[in-house]
Amino acid sequence: MSKIVTFVGRKGELAALNDLLYKKTASLVVVKGRRRIGKSRLITQFANGKKLFSFSGLPPEKKITAQMQRDEFSKQLGLQSHLPNIKANDWIYLFY
Repeated sequence: MSKIVTFVGRKGELAALNDLLYKKTASLVVVKGRRRIGKSRLITQFANGKKLFSFSGLPPEKKITAQMQRDEFSKQLGLQSHLPNIKANDWIYLFY
């Protein structure tokens, strides 16, 4: 038996995301907050039926360098976009 899951609340957040989707210029949206408050569920609900690139960053720990974060972003971008392996030493190039 499958469980029916409904999405409750977050109308304001969904409206803000939809406003960004339909504006005439590009936007980068970062969703952040405490653990277990529904960030991933909000994005999943918003992305339903849309093309989505979703990235999860490496946690800010002493052993994690800025280059490691860029490399992880590059890897995720390549997997989702089917682009060849991208290497960059700065974020500007990666976003370009």
